[in-house]
Amino acid sequence: MLIQFRVENFLSIKDSVVLSLLSSKDNEHSEHLIVNGSKRYLKSAVIYGANASGKSNVLHAFWFMVNYVLTSHNQQLHKAIERSPFKFDRETPSHPSSFEVIFTANGIRYAYGFSVTDKAVIEEYLYYYPNGRQAIIFERQNTNDFRFTVDVDKQSTLKNRTSPNKLYLSVASNWSYSKVIPVLEWFASCRFITKHSAADAYELEAEQLKDDSCRHMIASMLRGADFGIQSLQMRDLEPATSQQGDIFTNIEVIHTVQDTEGNTSSYTLNMAEESDGTLSYFKLICAVKKILDEGTLFVVDDMDSHLHPLLTKHLVSLFNSVEFNPNGAQLIFTSHNTNLLDLDVLRRDQIWFTEKDELTAATDLFSLQAFSIRKDTKLEKGYLIGRYGAIPFIKGGL
Repeated sequence: MLIQFRVENFLSIKDSVVLSLLSSKDNEHSEHLIVNGSKRYLKSAVIYGANASGKSNVLHAFWFMVNYVLTSHNQQLHKAIERSPFKFDRETPSHPSSFEVIFTANGIRYAYGFSVTDKAVIEEYLYYYPNGRQAIIFERQNTNDFRFTVDVDKQSTLKNRTSPNKLYLSVASNWSYSKVIPVLEWFASCRFITKHSAADAYELEAEQLKDDSCRHMIASMLRGADFGIQSLQMRDLEPATSQQGDIFTNIEVIHTVQDTEGNTSSYTLNMAEESDGTLSYFKLICAVKKILDEGTLFVVDDMDSHLHPLLTKHLVSLFNSVEFNPNGAQLIFTSHNTNLLDLDVLRRDQIWFTEKDELTAATDLFSLQAFSIRKDTKLEKGYLIGRYGAIPFIKGGL
């Protein structure tokens, strides 16, 4: 379960911004919360903002962190770290980019973060709270200065295998150090659909369609979305590839229609022949089903692309539901669908905005919770007239 993500000096983000899934004291929509003892966390959060305001960059920063944790143990010596610092400042390209997450895994809270330049990991740390109090697993300063308080001999050996451009967490988990394995597994459980993510939902989830019960469930969701699809079938049992066309070649959809005389017939189409909206929804529900089953984190950029607003609202409602999300799965997504800006749909602390500073071109991230609003406020109208910022300032001319 994600509690908080923080990033600084990455793409359009210059100063530190924080996306928090720790709930406010608001008692509205208690079913949208994951309760863990005295703490309450959000099941979902949406980020709004004008085009080029940086909302996708927040998700890309999170993906960069996850991807580097999972892959940096393979980084060749002296190979540059492919980060993207804030460039509209003479100083920031030479400053580190910083990332931090706070989350729970197996009931234990962790805080992990690192700072990197183009050449090296400058800082890295991992803390956990096994008894409610902070304990150090490791700290790393100035690239090569490490501090260990547990398993000192073992960790000292592992640090010697960590080159300057590698994360110690990545190296230690690759050598099966038990204290960091839950952390790596949490990162590995995060799922992304963004233009930057290497793993696409088609590749990740096509395998599950070989299971009859799963395929029937997804077909039921497609029927409910009124696409005219009655059932799905797999064309063959060969593993699907990462290419969209090849994956859809393996999937056939059955449509049942009536002619003018009332006679019913069934017709088979290849999934690749369906509309963009059908394909987008299919892509999402395949991933959503698995994520809800596993209780993991789903990060989606521009989730409402090609989707009717009511379908987007329905997908969000699955995560906020007690019935369909009993395992505490979480959803973070960006959207331009203002129909979700409704206090009957989302809590105030679930709604976030990005805004780019007109002078510095730097992205700011803030929650609707920062505004004093009444429960009967028309959020959509207020947003579109600029009451909360985060909208384009459209000037005259062609």
